[in-house]
Amino acid sequence: MLRRITGSLLFRLIVLVVVVVVTTQVVTVYIAAGERHKLMDKQLYAQVVDTLAFLEGSMDNMNPAQRTVFLASYNRPGLPRLLPQEASARQQFDRELPRVADSLVSRLSKGLDDTVHGYMVHREDRNELWVNVHVLDTPYWLVIPFGRYSDRPIYSLMQAALLATLLATLLASLVAWRITRPIGKVVDASRELARGNMPPALQEDGPRELAALARGFNHMASALDSAARERRLMLAGLSHDLRTPLTRLKLMLELQDTSPDTPDMLADIDELSRIVRQFIDFARAEESARLEPVALAELADSVVARLARSGLDVSLLRHAEPELQADALALERLLSNLLENARRYGKPPVRVEIDQCDGMAVLSVIDHGAGIPAALRESALAPFERLAEHRGTDGGSGLGLAIVSRVVKQHHGQLQFADEADGGFRVRILLPLASASAA
Repeated sequence: MLRRITGSLLFRLIVLVVVVVVTTQVVTVYIAAGERHKLMDKQLYAQVVDTLAFLEGSMDNMNPAQRTVFLASYNRPGLPRLLPQEASARQQFDRELPRVADSLVSRLSKGLDDTVHGYMVHREDRNELWVNVHVLDTPYWLVIPFGRYSDRPIYSLMQAALLATLLATLLASLVAWRITRPIGKVVDASRELARGNMPPALQEDGPRELAALARGFNHMASALDSAARERRLMLAGLSHDLRTPLTRLKLMLELQDTSPDTPDMLADIDELSRIVRQFIDFARAEESARLEPVALAELADSVVARLARSGLDVSLLRHAEPELQADALALERLLSNLLENARRYGKPPVRVEIDQCDGMAVLSVIDHGAGIPAALRESALAPFERLAEHRGTDGGSGLGLAIVSRVVKQHHGQLQFADEADGGFRVRILLPLASASAA
């Protein structure tokens, strides 16, 4: 299930959009944070320089006592302060500076053409940056409150970027779903077509490429359906037209005086009639299955009894009594063809087994012949395909297994070949049980 989701075009489009949007937002936040830090550095440096210039201008004509009185009135909590050197005696300095503080100290050293050192003082209610400066050739401590110059991430911008990412992802997912929905319909229709059913015509709207895809698929499906109908009509009509002269020939031979060649001629006519019936069965196998409740064991018992009366050494072994939703006539044709193949190409005795396992009914036909070589089993299911040793010698049409394969596909089942451990060949048919079909 996970592989199916991650492998879908919709998922990959959403991932592409998410990656692009997230990358764009990360780059945007990074650039915005950098510009914010540059602006903070510039504003803080300008504020400190303006403060120093104001203090120098104010204290230029004052004596030391006056300067002390002036600074006592100037210094206020929460604002930049100028303190004498001895004020640091009771402070605990932290040499590790935030990025903004370190940048300020570096710029002051260059701007004042003097070695400036900065230290952080952490208080319970605030943090302060202490910078040693000279004002009017007197050393002081310039104390800058650092609470509003937070170096933490810009949460508001990050929240806005996250919200924008979510909205963009939702909108992109909606657009991607609208784009991929027509493709999904084409996929579903192609699966229905592969099962032998004619899907409803797709809507030829949307983007130009998708409309062209739907139009091409509708044209292809219509052409395939027309070709299938013509093939069924041709096979059914040809087979129907052949049965009348064959019946007439057989009646004429039976009414004439018996000759040494009469039995062989009657056998050839019967063989031709059997081939014609296979043509009709093959044409009918392309039709949609008419599903109804079917007891597989009872159906197999009827077919086995009929073939046994015709001289085939066949037996039925019932391990279970599975119930199916199936086309009873199609399953009869399937089992009849398998038993006729066993009579024609295998060796007696022939055994039919009915079982069920993992939600599937299992129908097996086992004979004691050489079977089909593993390399030829896939090609043997093609119409009119026969093994080389039987071509022109068995009177067959090459449609038996093709009919079986088509009926199995119509019922969403599986067709398997296997060699028996004690010799012989097994054809196994797995069909969904009635409950599985309903689900």
